[in-house]
Amino acid sequence: MTGAPASWDDSAVRSPNGHVLQSTSWASIREAQGWTAEYVRIGDPLPIALVLWRELPVLGRMGYCPRGPIAARGDADGLTHALETLAALARERDAVLLKVDPELVAADAAGALAHAGYVRGPDIQPVLATLAFDLAPDADALMAGLEKDTRWSVRQADKRGVTVRAVSDESSLRAFYELYRVTGERAHFITRTWDYYALVWRTLIGAGLATLRLAYVDERAVAGAMTWQCGDRELYMYGASNDQGRKAYASYGLQWACIVGAKERGAARYDLGGIPLDPTRRDDPMYGPYLFKKGFGGRAIAYVGAHDTVPRPLRYRAFRWGEPLFTGAQRMLGRIAR
Repeated sequence: MTGAPASWDDSAVRSPNGHVLQSTSWASIREAQGWTAEYVRIGDPLPIALVLWRELPVLGRMGYCPRGPIAARGDADGLTHALETLAALARERDAVLLKVDPELVAADAAGALAHAGYVRGPDIQPVLATLAFDLAPDADALMAGLEKDTRWSVRQADKRGVTVRAVSDESSLRAFYELYRVTGERAHFITRTWDYYALVWRTLIGAGLATLRLAYVDERAVAGAMTWQCGDRELYMYGASNDQGRKAYASYGLQWACIVGAKERGAARYDLGGIPLDPTRRDDPMYGPYLFKKGFGGRAIAYVGAHDTVPRPLRYRAFRWGEPLFTGAQRMLGRIAR
């Protein structure tokens, strides 16, 4: 295992297909939580892969390449070579498995994954589909592209006194966490501890990879949104609001501020984050957020999903059998810790 090579983030994060989860900052976050980071430079400057390693009880080592490997856009041969290199690394490390989950559609990744011998595995990242749109039009054209009700809601936020600011101080992070916790309780999704989010948010904001904006009514934070800078796109990663913010349409004004900020930063695309794979499924936990997001427009994109290279099939089958129990125990411990 080695330290981060020079200019790693230029390739892993800032290249067009880059992702924050392949950054040196993310590696440091995960190492603080017991993983070991290995930086695998397959080409120069691409392909590239951050692999996180962890020991599993009894079974041995597993590897995870979050939202990677990163290859140049349209470079099918480079992606295949990267996947083959990671498969060889898993064999060399005598791993139970090495999991990859690039944010690529099946048309761009399925052939390379099959050629390199990967199999569809359990997903770690909850987002399997998203909405994204081009930021090339000017702000007026982007506003005109919103659904009528969403455009009205964005303007209502301004009329109701909502103001939006980019923030990074400790009290603002605390305010955002409280909003996120309240939102989790209302929407019935799992939130982690303050210590976890504080580490993630401070690290990524400090590295210039994330932006936190809060929406205020009478100087009280009522909604918040965090975006990540991934390659040539701005990714909407976290959002939260309280009852006062919902009444003031603060999330609409806040989302519009994020879109305008991404365009001013020079991002080529805006990514609205997770939506249901099947947007007609009203029982999907992402259906509510989808109704909010689709008003801002965008094209639905479905990712190829997580795939595993499996050097040790017998141990892998044992892992697949025990993984739901292990994950359930981890989630329960997380709830207890809160």
